[in-house]
Formats: sequence, C-alpha cells, structure tokens
Amino acid sequence: MHKLSCSLLLVLCCASGPVFGQTFPRDWRVDVTANQIGFAPGAAKRCVLKAPGPARFEVVRARDAKVVFSGPLVASEGDFGSFLVGDFSSVTEPGTYCIQAGPSRSWPFRISPTVYDEAIGAIVGYFALQRCGPSETGYFTPCHCDDAVRLDNGKHQDTTGGWHDASDLRKWMGATIHGMIGLAQVYELTSDEPLRRRIIEELRWGNRYFLNMQEPAGYVMSHVGGDALRHGDGNRWTDNVIGPEGGEPNTLDPARGRSRSKITIVGNKDDRVIQTKPLDGLGQYKFIIAQALTARVMKESDRPYADQCLAAAQRCYDWCAQRWPESTAENLGAALAAAVELYRSTGQQKYQDHAIAAAARLAQLQVVEPLDPNDPVRGFYRRTATDSQPHRDIWQGCWHLFGLCDLVELFPDHPEGDRWRRAIRLYTTDYLAALARRNSFGIVPYGFFTQTDPGGNRRIGDYWYRYFMQPGSNWWVGINANLASAGVGLIRAAKVLNEPALRAVAQRQLDWILGCNPFYASTVDGVGHNHPPPFINGNEFYPPTPRLPGAVMNGLGGTADDRPFLGDGLYNVSEYWTPMVGYTMWLLALLQRG
Repeated sequence: MHKLSCSLLLVLCCASGPVFGQTFPRDWRVDVTANQIGFAPGAAKRCVLKAPGPARFEVVRARDAKVVFSGPLVASEGDFGSFLVGDFSSVTEPGTYCIQAGPSRSWPFRISPTVYDEAIGAIVGYFALQRCGPSETGYFTPCHCDDAVRLDNGKHQDTTGGWHDASDLRKWMGATIHGMIGLAQVYELTSDEPLRRRIIEELRWGNRYFLNMQEPAGYVMSHVGGDALRHGDGNRWTDNVIGPEGGEPNTLDPARGRSRSKITIVGNKDDRVIQTKPLDGLGQYKFIIAQALTARVMKESDRPYADQCLAAAQRCYDWCAQRWPESTAENLGAALAAAVELYRSTGQQKYQDHAIAAAARLAQLQVVEPLDPNDPVRGFYRRTATDSQPHRDIWQGCWHLFGLCDLVELFPDHPEGDRWRRAIRLYTTDYLAALARRNSFGIVPYGFFTQTDPGGNRRIGDYWYRYFMQPGSNWWVGINANLASAGVGLIRAAKVLNEPALRAVAQRQLDWILGCNPFYASTVDGVGHNHPPPFINGNEFYPPTPRLPGAVMNGLGGTADDRPFLGDGLYNVSEYWTPMVGYTMWLLALLQRG
C-alpha cells in the first residue's frame, strides 16, 4: 500500500510538477486605486496603478464574476512619479464592480444614478453628531448650554447651537458657516424628501448659532470657544450651568507669566467667551451667502423664518458695503457671490450692479498671458492689483469662479458676458485643468509661488507651483477643501462653457478624496476604506472627539518636496474641519446629479 501510494505520487509529480512544491497564487494586492464608492453612469471613470505593472486591466462585475470590460493600462509619468492609468468610462450599466490587473485589484465600487446617496446621508449625519448645545444627537450632548460670555462687556449672550468645528470644541464662524452653505446646496440639488427634511432640521440648528452672532450693526462676531486671549482658552467642556447676573469672575491668561485680564461673567467661571470683534470680510460675505441660501430653501415651508434670514443677509451686506472697497482676489470673489445670491433672492438692481462691478475689479487681477513661451499655463489670479504674489488658499474656496458662473447663468446676454466666459475658461482650462494633467491622478494645484522654490522644483517661467502646503509652515492642512471646491467650480464651468471635459477633471478631485491616491486611503471617515490614522485631541479636553461617520478629514498633505504624505494621525491630515465637509458634500451632489 505504501509502495502504491508513492508510485501514484510519482505519476502525479511527473504529470503536473511537485504537488507540495507548487507555487499557488498569492492573496490579492489591493493596490489598484479608484473611487472606492463609485460613479454615476455617465461619469468619467479611471483607475491608477503604480508602475511597473501589467499591460491591461479588467472590470469585473460582482454578481457573476464576469469581465465586462478590458482595456490597456497607459504609462503616465507625472509630478508624483510613474503610474499606469486605465479608463473605463464606457462601463455604464448599474451594478457593483472591481478592477483586476494581474495580481492586483481594487476595492469594490458601484455604478448607479444614486451612487453617492449613502455618502451624502452620512455627511448630513455628521453635522447632527457635531451639534453643540442642548441637542439630542450630539456625540456628548448636552454640552455648552452656557455659551457664552461677551469679551467686550462680560455679559451673557445666548449663542447655543451650531456645530463644533473640527475635532475640537471651537465654533469658528468663518469655518462652520461652510456647513450652512454645503447643506443648503445639497438641499437644492437633491429630490430625496427624507434627506431634505433632515437638512432643514440641521440648517435650523446651525442657524440658531449664526443668527445670534450677528450684532445690531449688521456684522457677525468672530467666534465662540476659540482663542479669545490665548491659544485653547475656550477649547473645553463646561458645566452647562447658566447662573445669575454677577457670577464669579472668569480669568483668562493672555500668556503665561504675564499680567492677567479679568472679565465678570454670568454663571460659573468656566463659561466660554464670545470674541466680539467682527469676523473678517471673507467670513462676512459667506454669512451673507449662507443666509440668502437658507432663505431660499425655507421660503416655501416657513416664510417668516426665510424673511428673517434674508433680512440678516441684507443687514450684513449693508455693513460690509459701508466699510471697505474689496481689493483681494478672495474677498472680491466672495463679494461677487454674495451680491449674486442677494440678487437671486430679491431681484434688486443694486445687487446686480455690485456683482458686475466686483467681476470687473476681479478681472484686473487675472494673469492672462502665458507664463512661458513654451507653456500655455495662465488664468490664475494675483492677490491684489499692487501685489504680484499669486492668490492661493487651501480652504476658503473658489468663490471667484462660482460668482462668475452665476453671472453667466443669470445674465447670459449681458454685454460683459463674453469677458466673464473668457475669465472662466482661463481659470479652469488654462490653469486648473492644465496643471491637473501634470500628475497621474488629475488633481489641481494648491497654487503658484514667486521669487523662490517653495519645494518640489516645479517651475513654469518665473513661477513655481505646489499641490500641497509646505509642512514647515506654522500651520498647514491637507487639500480636501481645495480639491472639492475646485471640483464644484469645474462642474459649474463645464455647464456654462459647454465643456464636458471639465466635468471629468472635477470627478478626479472627488476620486482622490475617496481613495484614488497613492495610499488607497479614503479621507471621509466611515466611507470607503484605509482611512488615515485618526487625530485624537487629547491634550486640551476630555473626552476627545471620537471618530465620526461622515466626517471629512483635512486631507492628504505633502512633504517638503511636495510628495503626498499620509500624516500618521497628525491634525494636519486627519482632523475634521467644516470647510472640507461642506465642499465635499456639495461636490458629491453635483456629480451625482449629472
């Protein structure tokens, strides 16, 4: 019996090679990067794989493991190195799929007209988890029911409501206002009535705070719970007790070892402080935009509330108009967008006139000549008419682009219409899209620099550009807001210019956020896979903010030589922040709408 078994084994070995020495296929390498959620049927669809690698890839349908598409992987040498890129835009049938390329594959993803519904719903749910005050949904509710005490006179003022801004407890007005804008934009883009009802409820909760931060003069104050006199002096939990007038004095240290500044407050001494100085101009305009949008959203269901929001927007706009003529690219863009929103809501000629005037001043800042005779890149903006430094911002958004698209949509036959369209084309086609082609993932840049190389040695003419902020700076964050807001602007431009190719560039910004990046990492918590390590703020308050489903992180950062950086749990990459959340949900809704 033993001899027979050995003979049989010998036959098997001769027929097919040694059984026990056989090389079996290894486990899958999940390193084909693609949008981990998926795509609308008509969307541009791409996958990216690190080179070297196989020559072809396949799209496999999950329900029957059938290969529905096979195509080439094209070599792509770009700013981030050597990659292989595959295009499967022709796959449009709804279903669940994955990409296979040799021993590598992607995470499964969906193609569907409602592909982003769950992600959008999760992000709306994130706001409910971040509610501040006596809510029933906040992750540590009730909290900060005693918000807050005015810094200027020590009196209590009700500023409960709103949302914690990030992975901390601050309520920065200029940042959290993006939540109002994002929610209102999604409301107007979706037909999902249950989701709309949730958004209405969230807008009311957020606006409870924003409206109470507006002063009788019209402007809005800066923040609650932020850095009133020193860093972190309001980033704490409180006892939620609102006491009688004339409570114990609260002491805030401007800096350790220096004189102490005392204010008398209502309630206990741990109550947080309202920074009563006006928010910066950019934030004022975004308050106006948010209130005008909310008025439009609420008009049918609650006309008195809509009128209250619109009146708040107009009072703030009047205050801004009396205080300063805008000069910076970012403020001109926001002023333009604010005037347009008020025109939409009121039809008043003065807002149209203001918007057109802002567009004319903005045009003076645009770089219209190519940076190099051999390179057609152009179309970005200088910071001011007297400052040749290029405008760049990682989180405030492309409001100059949004505002110009609004003007073209509202007044397509205006005598200045062709100039507006040319400005839009220069910025999107000759700047954003042109630089997005220089890397294999198709993401847009952070911006240009003059005089010296900021790191990365990426030069065009007399300018250098980076995709990420410099990590050596005192403060830097990842690129999700920059990508998502540019994506929104690219979609808007694709429509007004009738340039579908710009929509494909917009899709790639979302793809990066949702996993099509060198780390295969989705930076929306609870959505997709391989999220960066969490940021835990354990030094200033306890319990710290937990991981929250639907939260959009700051986004991947960059190294000194402008290469992608995962962050290892640093706040710069992994902290949540409202601008990133607001722009990402807006982009999701726009791309799904088609």
